[in-house]
Amino acid sequence: MRKWGIVVLAIILFILSIISGFIVKSFLNFSKKEEQQNDMVLAIDEEEKSVDTSSVDTKVSPNAEVVLTQTYKRCGHTVTKREIAPREIVNLDKAKVQEYYSDWSIDEFSQSEIKLSRSVSGMCEEHYIVGVSDGYITISNKNDSGEYIFKGKTDIATQYLAEDDIHKLEDGIEIVGRENLNKFLEDFE
Repeated sequence: MRKWGIVVLAIILFILSIISGFIVKSFLNFSKKEEQQNDMVLAIDEEEKSVDTSSVDTKVSPNAEVVLTQTYKRCGHTVTKREIAPREIVNLDKAKVQEYYSDWSIDEFSQSEIKLSRSVSGMCEEHYIVGVSDGYITISNKNDSGEYIFKGKTDIATQYLAEDDIHKLEDGIEIVGRENLNKFLEDFE
């Protein structure tokens, strides 16, 4: 009987230790949650009290890119060019850059990239006239007043071309876009 008493007592002590472990663990978890909530309240209070005293203006970095987008009203084309920022605008803020590009609108401004746009009344330089001169294919641009401005002579000789192609080239073939011009010239190479 005495053995049974010790066994029962051991079981009761074991059960009590498990229960007390759960109670202690629950109390510790509750304390941690309360502490975390207090930390959050303190952090929110600190955020509300903090005042931003620095006013750092975004300035153009030396390796920034300028993206220039022009829309031409006469032909309706849009031409976009990318270039490295000119030395004159490095370390300037947005207001000073706007002064430098006075006839452009700033669409986006960051340290590494400036996007500018404008609309102009003329025609873009993407209107080409492909012709013939001195036995070679030539390229000219059409300007705003409809005149052809000679740009250069290619290395493509007309002596090996078909008569029909030569007659078309003598009349002048209008091509819009540099890509289309390159494709057209590749056909004759």
